[in-house]
Amino acid sequence: MNALRVAVVGAGIAGLTAAHAIRRHAAERGRPLELTVLDRDARAGGQLRTVAEDGFRIEWAANAFRTGRGPTADLLARLGLEGERVVASPAASRRYVFHGGRLHALPGGPSSLLGFAPLSLAGRWRVFAEPLLARRVAREESVHDYAARHIGREAAEVLLGTMVRGVYGGDARELSVDAAFPVMREMERDHRSLVVAGIAGARKRRLEGKATWSLRGGMGALMQRLADDLGDAVRLETTVTAIERPAAGPGYRLRVSQGPELEADALVLAVPPGVASGWLRPLAGELADEIATIAAADIAVAALAFPRGAFAGAPDGYGFLVAPGEPLDILGALFESNIFADRAPEGHVLVRVIMGGAGRDDVPRRSDDELVASATEAIDRAIGLRGAPDRVWVHRQPAAIPQYLLGHLDRVARIERLLTGLPGLQVAGNAYRGIAVGAIVADAEEVADRVLATAAAAHPAAASQQKATVTV
Repeated sequence: MNALRVAVVGAGIAGLTAAHAIRRHAAERGRPLELTVLDRDARAGGQLRTVAEDGFRIEWAANAFRTGRGPTADLLARLGLEGERVVASPAASRRYVFHGGRLHALPGGPSSLLGFAPLSLAGRWRVFAEPLLARRVAREESVHDYAARHIGREAAEVLLGTMVRGVYGGDARELSVDAAFPVMREMERDHRSLVVAGIAGARKRRLEGKATWSLRGGMGALMQRLADDLGDAVRLETTVTAIERPAAGPGYRLRVSQGPELEADALVLAVPPGVASGWLRPLAGELADEIATIAAADIAVAALAFPRGAFAGAPDGYGFLVAPGEPLDILGALFESNIFADRAPEGHVLVRVIMGGAGRDDVPRRSDDELVASATEAIDRAIGLRGAPDRVWVHRQPAAIPQYLLGHLDRVARIERLLTGLPGLQVAGNAYRGIAVGAIVADAEEVADRVLATAAAAHPAAASQQKATVTV
């Protein structure tokens, strides 16, 4: 009998980790497998890309993990990458916010909150009163409304509003706390008070061994190892032009730009929502419409290499985020060579500036020179510059960060319900169940379980030899 044929479309972090998990789960269950991964690009990795030039190492998307024991650590062990793990410098724990025309260290506890100038004295005392005033609610809320209930409107704007810009490039008044920051809802459920939960959470993070870390070769090293591990299963420079359902029997037919069409019993679409909805519209219009409603923010990244002597004040810590309403045309800046010393050669500082975000789709469309000028001006206003960068790199990422707007959890639930009408089909990626790289790695295990479960129901007897094929 034939092997179970699984196609994964998209060779980014979601597609590669899903393919890797599907292959392992099939082997554990004794299911013969034919796995294919397709991607239209000439290289695997999707948004996660590391550029190494002349001693600089530049990340175009996420620069690190924030995880401890769990699926990501397990994946590294399976890939033999444990020895390549590098932990961020302890100094990188210091983070700043640009507010009122200057940088302020973000508070790390009660004593530092007392001197946190971006909040008025009344605003600071409102935060301290949180354990007395906190209560639980059952309804979905925006991040801003949730935070305002707990720590007051002023702190919600300055602290949570800034954080949301840094993580999602979005607006705290529009994003759902339940979808975007589910851990915050858990904190309320388990402890009622965020302050009390924060104290308990610090101990839990230490026990779990959570840290900020990357790999010696950058995040791109993980993508390359995943692709290498999957081997000939990965087919690059192959575009899917259409997805069809055969007239008779289950499964899917993929028309591609290179080679013959592919037949698959199960299919994982690990591509942006706009791409997935286009393919699915002829098959399931309602499902395509739901997926198409997931908005995403465009991002531009300018990486600037400065001689150490170019700064009036030495860049400190991880970097800084820009509070809402401030007159800087960036979301934030990361002092990459402070976080990981090997990101720049001796005598240089590498700064990565993030621009664009929700409501600012015009920014990534600016010229390279305009983006570099905006980034340089922001660094100058924040810490002072005596000279210009001597190397620059610019990269744009359309639809880079999905926006988990109010109603997102219900939307994903509807998508998953509608997927049951297309047996064997799954969607994966940062648009659905978590945007962090660690969350996507964990989700790959769930995707693999669902693929094997639905495929097993439709194809209970598969007995040919295992083979791998990946489609992006």
